[in-house]
Amino acid sequence: MTYRSITQSEIPIIAEIQSRAFRTDANRYVEAYSGSGRFGWQDQRLFENEQGEAVAGLSLFFRPMSLAGGSLEAALIASVAVPPEARRRGYGRQLMNSLLAELHERQTPLSLLFPFSVAWYRSLGYGMANLTWYMDIAPRLLPDFAERRVVRRAFPDDEAGIRACHEAAMSMPQNNGWLARGDWEWQKRVWKPDHEVVVYVEQGRVEGYLVYTLSFGGDPSSARVVEWVCTSDAAWRGLAGFLSALGEQATVLTFNAPQQSPLLWVLREPYDRTGRPADFVFYPAARLVNGFMARVVHLERALAQRSYPSHVATEFTLRVNDPQLPANTHPLHVRIGAGLAQVERLSEGSRQVNRNVAACDITTLSELYAGALNPETARVTGRLQADDSICAALTAAFAGPPWHMWP
Repeated sequence: MTYRSITQSEIPIIAEIQSRAFRTDANRYVEAYSGSGRFGWQDQRLFENEQGEAVAGLSLFFRPMSLAGGSLEAALIASVAVPPEARRRGYGRQLMNSLLAELHERQTPLSLLFPFSVAWYRSLGYGMANLTWYMDIAPRLLPDFAERRVVRRAFPDDEAGIRACHEAAMSMPQNNGWLARGDWEWQKRVWKPDHEVVVYVEQGRVEGYLVYTLSFGGDPSSARVVEWVCTSDAAWRGLAGFLSALGEQATVLTFNAPQQSPLLWVLREPYDRTGRPADFVFYPAARLVNGFMARVVHLERALAQRSYPSHVATEFTLRVNDPQLPANTHPLHVRIGAGLAQVERLSEGSRQVNRNVAACDITTLSELYAGALNPETARVTGRLQADDSICAALTAAFAGPPWHMWP
């Protein structure tokens, strides 16, 4: 069996595999991989069976991801495809195992993807990295902040300022999981024909912007927040006030919000009292939904290249079980201080190898690394072997706001 990159002449082959797997038009993939998409034919991977038949494929590209005020390279996996007649033969798993081997050899720290099945990708070492609040609220319940008066419609001349605002927000420690963007993402994901954009500008600088859609005249009329980016508290209040003013046109506002969003805390009523309580007198304010998954691919690089809270000073020994990438099973001593980590490979005879040990599988480590899984919870559920002091060390090391990703 063979895992490999494709040639330009093989664009129709990978396009057919993905179109048949996802029931979409193959021409869409052909056009994208021929130069009109965010990645090209060089970013496609093909898997062939023993007979040399192409039976699976995927797309692979790379972006810097924000983490703890710094950035880390992430391999983004998309369109993992196996056509219906080739399924349940292990091709998808072998495709992913080969991909992980490629990424590890490349020393890529981290991989991200949106799963069709959390359980299937967990079996490959990916862990849940993202939970968000999906809100469905009435705009009229938002306060009419005075800062709303600074908000105005965005114009073409604002594009550079909006991009700069996004870049500045990415570097803020509270914004983890954001991906750097190229021109394609800005043009095809932000400046879409049905998107409307407003900005909050102070002293000539864009301190916040809001991308939204408004479906006016329907039943109900609705507004949807696509992206809400701020670099100041005043900008957040201004944009929240703008959404409040939309209550004169929209009766429903939907927002897939970061867990740390202040929105629920400013609503006059955080839930719809006309509905039935979920339990006793508890009314639903939002739905908790899972999003993307992350996998630590090159363990040493992932630990050494990321940023850590500057006040944390701790150390521990890490033993990770990684069936797909045995190189990650080597015991490591990790010393964290001043926002950085020193990572040392240990020999089995080392005095450090059995001291201050945290032991888990790679899925658990990926969820701990993302701060999505608390070490105490991991230990209670039997997924982490560590004493109280090591749980405290892991909690401090991987502490930070929950990861989030805009569309």
